[in-house]
Amino acid sequence: MEKIQKLAKNLSKNMLVYTFITILLGIFVSLHYSVKFLSKYIMLIVFMMIYPMMTNVSFESLKKIRESKKIVIIGLFFCFIIAPLLFWLLCNIFQAPLDIKTALIILAVAPASSMSLGYVGLSKGNIIAASVIVALAFILCLIIYPISIHFLSITKEVIPFVEIIRSLVFVLILPLTLGLITRETITKKGIDFDKIKPFLSLITLSFLYVLIFVIFSLKGKLIVTHWKDVIVIAPIAIIFYTTMILMILVFNKYIMGLNYEDNQAIVFTTASKNIALTIGLLVTLFGKSSHVMAMYPAIISLFQVVFLMNYLRFSERVNEWWTG
Repeated sequence: MEKIQKLAKNLSKNMLVYTFITILLGIFVSLHYSVKFLSKYIMLIVFMMIYPMMTNVSFESLKKIRESKKIVIIGLFFCFIIAPLLFWLLCNIFQAPLDIKTALIILAVAPASSMSLGYVGLSKGNIIAASVIVALAFILCLIIYPISIHFLSITKEVIPFVEIIRSLVFVLILPLTLGLITRETITKKGIDFDKIKPFLSLITLSFLYVLIFVIFSLKGKLIVTHWKDVIVIAPIAIIFYTTMILMILVFNKYIMGLNYEDNQAIVFTTASKNIALTIGLLVTLFGKSSHVMAMYPAIISLFQVVFLMNYLRFSERVNEWWTG
């Protein structure tokens, strides 16, 4: 188990490098080989990627909502209101194509990344409040996603509500339900969940990289031919993460008067977005264009890792500024 823990930690810590390598490898395969047969396994890969992730949500974490009510409300405010509005504004400013705009808005309303709690812990933030924000955000996605996709009309053609629910059942509801059952079963048997958590993280991370590879190996040629669209993402991502983090810091310190620990819980659970869940939803919802759209969150993940890791790196200075 120690080896598995080290491997999972390595895949997570060096996500920027591995994602970049996976994207390049996928593009190379796309340019030289035909791998259309891989599309048959996308649904299975998506499920195997998301299901282990959902075991991080527990009934106990949901029961702690009242204890961190103020922090949770602020976190959900930034996660579901500020983030999508900021992405929407940036997409309009940079005149991003409709498929990029759609993918990024869906990414914007995603719950926190699988590594967010790890970041909170490493930065000595309020892990309990962060756990509640992540757990509740996953639950609220059942409502937020259909509203975002259907009622905001962010696509040229209106997607039937039934199709949205069907995709959410496979990508979110079923994995979440099985995740809760799995965690409760493990706990009732007296097994320490923390001991098998690295194994579950390894499964999620492994299948995330597999899915990114499959997406880029199927549609890598489109990146070469639509390289201008990819370039559009760079300034949007840079401005989004810079603005988002600065807004949270100013709001939490000067307006809400939160302590450093609570601020860290909010930063890492709202500025970070669940790339895996977003990719999974996109590839199961948007038909033929889904593989292209799913590439954009994968590219965003490169910027997300850089920004969050650097913020974590300067957490001690943030703490000094906060208490100074």
